[in-house]
Amino acid sequence: MNTYKKIHRRGIHTALAALSVMATQPVWAEALNTQLPKQQEESFSVPVNVDIPAQPLANSLHDLGKATGMNISFPNDIVSGKTAPEVRGRMSRKEALQRVLGESGLVPKLEGNNAFIQKAPKEEKQQALQLEKVEIRAKRAYDIGPLKGLALTKEEIPGNVQSITAKEIKESKAVSLTDLMNSKLQSVNVNDYQSNPFQMDVTYRGFTASPQLGTSQGLSVFLDGIRVNEPFGDVVNWDMIPMNALNSLDVFPGSNPLFGLGTLGGAISMKTKSGFDSNEGTVEYLGGSFKRNQFQGSVGGNNGVIAGFAAANIFKEDGWRVNSPSEVNQIFAKGEWRNDSLQLGLSMLYAGNKLVGNGLLPTEMAKQDGSQIFTSPDETKNRLLQFQLNGTWDVSDTFNITGQVYRRKSRRNASNGDVNQNFGGSATRRPNSGEQLANGVPDFDGDGLPDINPDNGISLENVAAKSVPDGSGGNILAMLDVNGEPEYFGIDSSGNVLLNSAFSAYDSSSPSGYDLSRLAIGSAANSIAVTGQSVDASGNPIWTLNPQNPTTAPAFTPEFYQAALYAWQTRGLATDGSRDLPGQFFDPNNLNYVYKDSNGFIVSGSSYSITALDPVTGVSLVRTFSGSNPGINKPLGLLVTDANGTPIERNGADCQPNPGLGTCSGYVEGTPTALITQTEIDQTTDGASMQLNWNLEQHKFMVGASVDAADATYESGQYLGLFTDQRRAIRDPSKLGYEFYAANNRIDLNNFDGNSTTKSIYFSETWTPTKEWAFTAAGRFNHTKIKNVLAINNILGLSGPTAFKNFYQDAVLCPDSNGNGTLELEECPPVSVLPFSPELAGGLGFLGQPETEKFTYRSFNPSLGATWQPTETLNFYGNWNRGARTPSVIELGCAFDDTPKYNTDPNTGELIFVGPRSLAERRFCSLPSTLSGDPYLKQVRSETIEFGGRGNLTPTIQWNATAYQTDLTDDIYFVSFTAERSFFQNIGDTRRRGVELGLQGKVDKLGFRVNYSLTDATFQDRFTVASPNNSSAGNVSGRGNGYEQTVVSPGNRIPGVPLHNLNATVSYDITPDWTVSLTGILHSESFVRGNENNKHQVGAANSRYICSGLSSPTVIDGIEYGNSTCETRIDRPNFRYPGKVPGYAVWNLKTSYKITKNLTAGLMINNLFDREYYSAGRLGINPFSPSINGAIGPGGFNYNSNDWMASTFLAPGAPRSAFFTLTYDFDVGR
Repeated sequence: MNTYKKIHRRGIHTALAALSVMATQPVWAEALNTQLPKQQEESFSVPVNVDIPAQPLANSLHDLGKATGMNISFPNDIVSGKTAPEVRGRMSRKEALQRVLGESGLVPKLEGNNAFIQKAPKEEKQQALQLEKVEIRAKRAYDIGPLKGLALTKEEIPGNVQSITAKEIKESKAVSLTDLMNSKLQSVNVNDYQSNPFQMDVTYRGFTASPQLGTSQGLSVFLDGIRVNEPFGDVVNWDMIPMNALNSLDVFPGSNPLFGLGTLGGAISMKTKSGFDSNEGTVEYLGGSFKRNQFQGSVGGNNGVIAGFAAANIFKEDGWRVNSPSEVNQIFAKGEWRNDSLQLGLSMLYAGNKLVGNGLLPTEMAKQDGSQIFTSPDETKNRLLQFQLNGTWDVSDTFNITGQVYRRKSRRNASNGDVNQNFGGSATRRPNSGEQLANGVPDFDGDGLPDINPDNGISLENVAAKSVPDGSGGNILAMLDVNGEPEYFGIDSSGNVLLNSAFSAYDSSSPSGYDLSRLAIGSAANSIAVTGQSVDASGNPIWTLNPQNPTTAPAFTPEFYQAALYAWQTRGLATDGSRDLPGQFFDPNNLNYVYKDSNGFIVSGSSYSITALDPVTGVSLVRTFSGSNPGINKPLGLLVTDANGTPIERNGADCQPNPGLGTCSGYVEGTPTALITQTEIDQTTDGASMQLNWNLEQHKFMVGASVDAADATYESGQYLGLFTDQRRAIRDPSKLGYEFYAANNRIDLNNFDGNSTTKSIYFSETWTPTKEWAFTAAGRFNHTKIKNVLAINNILGLSGPTAFKNFYQDAVLCPDSNGNGTLELEECPPVSVLPFSPELAGGLGFLGQPETEKFTYRSFNPSLGATWQPTETLNFYGNWNRGARTPSVIELGCAFDDTPKYNTDPNTGELIFVGPRSLAERRFCSLPSTLSGDPYLKQVRSETIEFGGRGNLTPTIQWNATAYQTDLTDDIYFVSFTAERSFFQNIGDTRRRGVELGLQGKVDKLGFRVNYSLTDATFQDRFTVASPNNSSAGNVSGRGNGYEQTVVSPGNRIPGVPLHNLNATVSYDITPDWTVSLTGILHSESFVRGNENNKHQVGAANSRYICSGLSSPTVIDGIEYGNSTCETRIDRPNFRYPGKVPGYAVWNLKTSYKITKNLTAGLMINNLFDREYYSAGRLGINPFSPSINGAIGPGGFNYNSNDWMASTFLAPGAPRSAFFTLTYDFDVGR
């Protein structure tokens, strides 16, 4: 037999825990209750803390002896092969021994402090079988903070902690964690913006944990002490957490500082299973609607010293919406070793998933068929590999040390197909066979250069000039001679030049036509004298010879010849082929040599030029683009024209003579209607933490430290594409106009590299001076350094990738191929299309130079709380705490910079305000596509106060009630200034407050759970946000006065948060093996994104006004609204749908039947009554609208944007579905 020495009892209380539902156990009254002396009975009734996992019975008896101070002995043969259940919490030694022995058929024989385990006598066994079961409500202990080591019971935690056990997770048959929490927790609702079960937003108390970039996150999520909020955007990838590996899920409310930064509204802490918990395994299959197939398996076991656990989940479905398949593959493994005082564990988590979430639908489409899609694809591939090493060292009975180190490495690749709203510009065509498009330049001598006109002209630099009338009310500059005489006095109204006979610099014999020595010196601005010019006593210029002007034309030296050759051969690398701008030129000795002919097909400005022979006779068919998107710097194109020679616009709203007012049909062929955006995010986080824990009689004290270092890189780019009839965006350059550079070439949007390091120290103390009272104080100091390197593209400020146009040459070189001394048009080669060149477009279309930003944040966040237990079944609590969230790297990258930006007036030298830096320099975000490196954002600070109570109405019925308020300062919100320019910005204060009520229990065969919450989430400051499809948005364009803006005021409700939330479950045990349950999920209406001001109205007119300076638009809150004084009004279809998502109720039916001890079959019917419902939404515009004037192309795309209807986009819920499950449980050790 084995004997274990007595040790000290553990202390009375610990710090932070959650809800507890314990199994019923039989009690052998005679063995423990009837044969004990009074003193011994009192000794066995003293409460102690017990934390024993499910394991072989011998191990549990060993651990129980250490934890309770009893000397427990037993014959090895009677415990061999028996398993003891998990026993955790605070209870009497008698209670603990009863629970460890469970249904083993063994009973203790007690003598003093010794317990001898033996088989129960036959008559006692029979009596035990006949005794009614007694509910023993042992109090579960909850780990305080992410790490193990210090635990409190729920009654000692001053907050409404909620829990979901491994048993509940398994029995729920939920596919995703988001669905599980929505059906079981208070103050939780989900917003399914992506229509994918693994990509839902979870909102708890008005705070969000979301996988979507751009969402302001307010919840911290932990798995085995590792924070799984990704460093890039703080997003939570729910698809990377295997549910069948979870042992528990606890939700800690408020701004609990022990869970670190980002815990504004709460923390979700999950713990995985261990091989020390049980020697059991499970294999499960789920299949049914949407071709959903899921295989799950888990197994764990131990030999008392070494334990192992592994879980796998393979999920695949087609999805209930069109083109929405998803695949999830998760593997978790853990190996552990322990002895009497030390336990070490190493775990690995892998996930490789492909998710398709095709997002929201306009209301008109959703009501027609919720399974269709707006646009596709919206594909996300997530990869994760995580390793963790953790340990616990029991230094003594009252002191232990816990710690962990980990590495978490993930990658996200995404491809999104969206509508190209900037599809305007002139329609083009490809040339017909043999069609000559542009002028040909003679090259008789075959030297590869245009033949030079013997009468070569020379343009002049730094010639003084005087402003003279131009005949139309303006002025023009005339050159001055050294006497200050202008070349001419002006131009009359008929266009005749009024020459000045006193001008002395004419010289007809000079190649330039002037006596260069007689021209006066001027400056670059032709006003103040340049260096070397003399002035009189009054400071007036004394006109003298300009030393910078040569007296003769430059000689055609070999160097000049090579420069000229280079200039011609590389002119095609210009930013465009415009007749108004020079092509690329060579610039030796600060002299620009540019080719031109007598018609000036390339104008050189005030630089030396080479005049070529006149072109071969021909008609130039290439011309500049028009419309809303003419391209950068007027490229030349072969345009489609109507019978009058007017270019036809791709967007019918741009047709002349009134661009923007057009009622034309637009142009289908070759028009890029789709944008295809590709992104890649790579993230690596390394971390370590250590915690010292003291479990004393009246004090539970913990102090810890952690460091987390994260690195993230982000790359993104866009292509132009088009839609199929199924509205799937595809790339097919052969079907797009030749001019679209982005049809073949990816336009990089933004590249990013950021890293952050957070160092923290923290503590928690729970003092229990009496058994009724517990007082808790905690705090955490955080120090965070962030470094971002951003390379930015201002593509969206240039009307998107459509603006980057390939262009035609303005001229070609024509050799005398037949040698007859005469050039015919047929001897000129075809004009080529020259590709757009970002290098020569001033960097447009290229990423800018990387910009480095560094930020430092510090915070100390305290917490105070207390609990009062007046009776065994009643508990009250209250707490106050503060939290903080530093801006994520994406929020800093997309931060709005309101630094004033000025330009200088060239005439007066005065500074002119052009707007905030972010707007003036076209910096913006349109997630997930782009970033914009800019300024500092303040960290968000939260403050929570909470009061409540909980208890038992009967031994089997529990209740809880809570009221709370969380105030945020410097909250961060994704603010839009226009549809294409968005930023993260501190918007001031926001508030979340509410109540939570819960009732659950079991009466005979009937079980029930009801959770109700009221969540009031509001803005508390005034700010302006762009919402072009909000009926209350400013509608006067072109005046910088709030066009498409709305004003958000204090008290406006935050979108996506229903005021009322309720979930309820009723279950009934028809037989001991057959259970049926019905779950209802009810949420009230909520505002949609884009309606932050809560003022969007159905039926309002959708008009845009153009108002001159003589107009008097109506001004409300600084926003202008058009009226009858405005000159132009553009009407679109009226707003037809509200700015809210209606409330809904969904019911799910579930039943399970235990075929054998190990085999269970189940059936689930979700959305039992097949309700049409919507969980979230936003305001938007639908380009797939019926035609008023526009042509209709593939997928229903309308090519006149004035026909597009504003709509409320909705996230439709899945229809009725049925799934069958088959579960097999087995014991590893038997």
